[in-house]
Amino acid sequence: MRALIGGVGPNWQLRDIDAPSQLGAIRIQVMAAGLNRADLYALDGTYTANSQQAGEYTAGMEVAGVVEISSPLAPHLPAGTRVMGITIGAFADHALCDPRLVVPIPEKLSFEEAATLPVGLITEHDALVSQANFTEGKSVLIVSGTSAIGLIGIQLAKALGASTVIATTTSEDKRSALTAAGADVTVNTSAEHLSAAVSAATNGDGVDITLDHVGGELFADLPAATAVGGTIVSIGRLAGAATSLDLDTIAFRRQRLLGTTFSIRTRSELADVVAALTPRALPAVADGKVTPRLDGVYSPDQADQAAQRLCENAAVGKIVLSFADAHTGPVPAPTPKANMFGTIRQLGYVVRDIEASMRGFVECGIGPWFYLEGVQPGNFTYRGRPSAMAMKVAVANSGTIQIELIQPVDDEPSMYKDFLDAGNEGLQHIAYWSENYQDLYDRALAAGFTVGQEGEIGGPTGRFAYLETEHHPGTVIEISDLGGSKKFVFDLIELAAANWDGTNPIQVIDPALLSGDPAAMEEMKAALG
Repeated sequence: MRALIGGVGPNWQLRDIDAPSQLGAIRIQVMAAGLNRADLYALDGTYTANSQQAGEYTAGMEVAGVVEISSPLAPHLPAGTRVMGITIGAFADHALCDPRLVVPIPEKLSFEEAATLPVGLITEHDALVSQANFTEGKSVLIVSGTSAIGLIGIQLAKALGASTVIATTTSEDKRSALTAAGADVTVNTSAEHLSAAVSAATNGDGVDITLDHVGGELFADLPAATAVGGTIVSIGRLAGAATSLDLDTIAFRRQRLLGTTFSIRTRSELADVVAALTPRALPAVADGKVTPRLDGVYSPDQADQAAQRLCENAAVGKIVLSFADAHTGPVPAPTPKANMFGTIRQLGYVVRDIEASMRGFVECGIGPWFYLEGVQPGNFTYRGRPSAMAMKVAVANSGTIQIELIQPVDDEPSMYKDFLDAGNEGLQHIAYWSENYQDLYDRALAAGFTVGQEGEIGGPTGRFAYLETEHHPGTVIEISDLGGSKKFVFDLIELAAANWDGTNPIQVIDPALLSGDPAAMEEMKAALG
């Protein structure tokens, strides 16, 4: 795959490298990736994300694409899901993502539009809501509102119910972009005094919350622009990390000053930040209250031009790199391998000495066993022909899994006899139970399965069928009707195992119980207390 590699000089290098893989991660086909200032800082060595490897690295941290390989940790994100989020290695044809750090893309958004949102959403929502404790009706100042993140901050504050949003720019030409994003008041800090303009717009009170993306000298004016009891959050330091502050203003106004960055946060911490978007921020995107601000789209071989535009502060909104040309085939989709039969409920062993087998399982702590002799299924057929097969049967539970032991007692044909005649002993089948047996039976035959043997235990509500699936010993699939007296017995056996104290490990019961005989049922209830 193509990837933009950093750590090799002043610019990224476009290379062909192996597509990544990692247990637990999802792999996406990258359709678009957002360009952030942190990418430029990482390139010149002044920024290193907590999860970024030392030396050469695949660049990029903001991504939109299609899930190609899903993760068992994220069943809600199957192959084919359109997702956007944050990761490392986003500037490539394929990227690995922690499934906690991506969310589905709203239907109305293109991949390029989606790639403009993740970093801005998590940055602004975390600063505004999680850290500054924003609530509806508060006023907000966004410093550097025409940045890609700032434009999202303006929209988010308005969507969440801010009473007044004031936003700044240093370019008169970009002022209209602030108004278009929803700012109630705009300030050109290259021509206006920030705190004076904010004071005039708020009747001298100042704003409740200030989100600063600039730092530097302008930061010194923020306490005077922020209200008594207000909060200032330092997010970015584009103009420098050094500033001077009038601590008297902060003290007299009883203000909180907070700093934030994602570079040192763990994945678990970032997962919490992404999860916090779900209640209100993501719905605001889906409803169109927070919309993408896309400055331009560049190909991977134009990455240097894109970076230059960002360096020159020429962009209004997010610059995006497109990797869509690498993915022109069919959209990924889950491989249809889901088990049509459901969940395994029973493991069936065919043995030559059923009493010895029960004793062996008891030594392993499995019991109590319910032992039936002379069981002869009704309407039993073997490969379509009637068979008078009789057997000994014993059943016990290990948790929710039932263990069944079967020993044929005559020479009538059956798949059990075939198994023993082949020199095998032990696990012969896995069983799936269904309360809608006929539907499962019909679907199995429609899917191409054939029946090796079938019959009834306890009448028409106790049907079973063994399918011809023995690719190697122990792979026969049984489907079984979970109804009538059979369900009654199976429920009691599971209950008995859950409460077993090790005594009375083998209990002989009357096969009439399986026929639904009321007296036999009452006898078993009494035996189990």
